[in-house]
Amino acid sequence: MALLTSTPPRHATTRQEQPTTKPAAIWHNPYPTILLVDDDAAVRESLCRVLAGQQFHVICAGNGTDALRLIEQHEPDLMITDLCMASVDGWDLLVRENRLRPELPVFVITALPARETCGADQFATEFFQKPLDLDALIAAIRRHLHTQSSHHQPSVSP
Repeated sequence: MALLTSTPPRHATTRQEQPTTKPAAIWHNPYPTILLVDDDAAVRESLCRVLAGQQFHVICAGNGTDALRLIEQHEPDLMITDLCMASVDGWDLLVRENRLRPELPVFVITALPARETCGADQFATEFFQKPLDLDALIAAIRRHLHTQSSHHQPSVSP
């Protein structure tokens, strides 16, 4: 399955614009990284474009197996996943991700009715019903990443 990554907005710095004297391993992406996991390519690609347009670096996977590999490789700041997928589905992904990175915020996007998502709330930070309210999703991402970054700021003593 092909993996997608977002293209940052035109005004954003891309890897190709970095000085050639700097090794690629040192390059640091200035945007928060979101791992988007959905087996529906149309949902994945459109949501990837929307999030990239909001200045997020988005890496995408079409199943849980690829997502677990990307969690280890890229250490995303937040993960958005569907629950019903082939291979390693969203349910199994939630459990396995929690073992790898229990601090990783996870947003679940699903078409399942709320009564069928019982139990996922012990691993998910937020739930969003499909069709998605993009404004609510983006606001929640920003709110959560802002809260997360304020917890990582060093405190300054007078």
